[in-house]
Amino acid sequence: MIEIEYRQTGPYVSHGRENLEGVDLAVVSRADLRWYCFLSDLSFTIGEVELTPPWSWTPVFDFLWSMKGVLEHLERFKHSTIGFTENAELIEFAPDGGKVQVSCTYTTAGTTCELAGLKDAWLGLRHAVLTKLGSEYPRLAANPVLAELRL
Repeated sequence: MIEIEYRQTGPYVSHGRENLEGVDLAVVSRADLRWYCFLSDLSFTIGEVELTPPWSWTPVFDFLWSMKGVLEHLERFKHSTIGFTENAELIEFAPDGGKVQVSCTYTTAGTTCELAGLKDAWLGLRHAVLTKLGSEYPRLAANPVLAELRL
């Protein structure tokens, strides 16, 4: 089982630009959404293997867009990584037939999973984030750049 979850917890949650006065989330740029808004804790587990980043400031939309790109690369049988703007750490994804080898630079743990399961976990995260944040921030739900995540 693959679980990727977003939690609005941690010491940096209030530091995202969505908390600044006058910010209109309906028109904020893709770059702002991706790198400067909605800092969060992410949980990432594959089976019993914990791949959760050990810091509390991951921008959730950057992770969503990055994971979307990873899946596109893996579907073409290409290696891919997720890098973090906050540091030099990586999550690495290597295609292996219909499976994916997943490892991180911030832990010695690594594992293999089904590509379909990884995609399902991403779809679940995307749905949870868009539903939760869209209801909490109605102007965000109107932002047209979010359509890119639905493709």
